Amino acid sequence: MAVVVLNFCKKGTGERALAKANVRYIEMRRGKDGAKIQRPLFTASGHITRQQAYELIDQAEEGSTYFRIKICPDPKTEDVHDDLLLKEITAKTLDIEETIGKPVTWIASIHDDHTDKRHIHVLAVTKARKLPARDMIQAATDACLEQRKELDLSRQPEQERESEGRIWQRERLK
Repeated sequence: MAVVVLNFCKKGTGERALAKANVRYIEMRRGKDGAKIQRPLFTASGHITRQQAYELIDQAEEGSTYFRIKICPDPKTEDVHDDLLLKEITAKTLDIEETIGKPVTWIASIHDDHTDKRHIHVLAVTKARKLPARDMIQAATDACLEQRKELDLSRQPEQERESEGRIWQRERLK
């Protein structure tokens, strides 16, 4: 089961600054051994720069909530080969506008370099006061398992061909 962790920037005068700090973190968090890394930011519509992300935060409606979200596919059952398409999983997990009845804008980055567990950090902006955590966990899990099944099916013929090739080589060597 995928893990979805969410919290929000405390409401008040510094909330936009906290949201911007989160964007900086998800883009610039140091990698293994403290190596400097700049990760690409993306939204539902494609890549975005940090400056564009800051503008998105500055232009958010008064009273918006800035949610910090982390999406982590299970490395033992879902992201077994580190091959899941994390951008797609992010989009499916955050497809919650209909559920909450309000638009949701988000900025994300994939973290796959400082831990064995690949994950996505997201900053979501909406007028909703809370997000449907259970629905998001289920959506992330469903998206992960669906991709895992498709990827495993696409690999199956390749694995069968490799197996047949090894058998043929063994017989030829006899």
